[in-house]
Amino acid sequence: MPQTDIGEKIKRLRLNRNMTQSDLAGDQITRNMLSRVENGAALPSLPTVWYLAERLGVPAGFLLAEGDDDRIWRKMNRIDSIRRVLRSGDARICLELCREDGQEADDEIYLIMAECSLSIAKEEFHRGSLHRASEALDEALEYAGRTLYDTSAIRQTAALYFRFMHGLSAMLYSDVLADGEEAFPGSTDPFARYVLAREALEAGEMRRTEAYLRETGGDGWHTHLEAELTMRRGDFASARAELLHLLNSDDCRSEVLMYAIFCDLEICCREIEDFRGAYEYSQNKVAQLEKMLRK
Repeated sequence: MPQTDIGEKIKRLRLNRNMTQSDLAGDQITRNMLSRVENGAALPSLPTVWYLAERLGVPAGFLLAEGDDDRIWRKMNRIDSIRRVLRSGDARICLELCREDGQEADDEIYLIMAECSLSIAKEEFHRGSLHRASEALDEALEYAGRTLYDTSAIRQTAALYFRFMHGLSAMLYSDVLADGEEAFPGSTDPFARYVLAREALEAGEMRRTEAYLRETGGDGWHTHLEAELTMRRGDFASARAELLHLLNSDDCRSEVLMYAIFCDLEICCREIEDFRGAYEYSQNKVAQLEKMLRK
C-alpha cells in the first residue's frame, strides 16, 4: 500500500487519541522513525505495524488495508460508546451517537438505529403522543430496511402498533409499511402480544386469549384483558369493579391504556343501567383521545 496511506492513518488515529509521537512510539521505535512513517517518508515493518496498531487500539488489518475508509475509522472510535449507551437503555442518546458527524452507517449501526427508534416510538405511544409514535415507528422501519440483518421482529411489532392506532384514528398510519402488510404473531413486545390476544377475543377465540393470560404477568394490559374477558362473559358489574381498580392503580401508567379503560367503563355502565356513569366515561374517552391526537 502507499506509504502516505498508512502514515496518514496512524497520524489521524494518534491525534484522535490525544497522543504525542513520543507517547505512541513508546520504547519500541524512535519518535523520529514514527515521524518519518507519518509523513510518508518510510514504510514500517510488519512487527512495527502490529505494535502501533496495538497501542492505537485498532486491528493491524485496518492500518494495512488499501484505501482509507473514514466511516470504518469513525465507527471504531465510537462503537464501544454506542453499545454501552444501548445497553443502558437510553435510546435517544444512543440514536444521536449513531447520527453523530453525519456518519454513513453500516448494517450494525442501522440495526441499532432501528431498535432505538422503535424504543422511542413505544415510549411516545404510552405517553399518549400518537403522532410522534407514528413518526418514530416509520423511522424504525426505514432504518430496518437499510440493514441486511433480520428485522422481521421490528416490522411485525411496528405493524401491530400501527394496526391498533389506525383503529383509534384513520390519521394514524404508516408511510413505510407496504399496503396490506400483515402483522404476524412473532413479536415478543408485551403490548403487541396484548393486541393479538385482544383481537382473538373480539373474534370469539377465547382460548387464545386465555392462553395469553396464562403466559403473561399481571401488568396493566394483562389486567385490562382479564376485565374484557369478564365483560365477554356478561358480568359487567364485576368487570366495572376490575376496571376501576386498574384505573386507580400504579399499573395504569399508559395514556393509551387509560383511554381503553374509559371505553370499557362506558360499556359496563350502560349495561348495568348506570347511564350517568356511562355519559361521564364517554366524555372522558373523547377528551382522552383528543389529547392523544394533539401530540
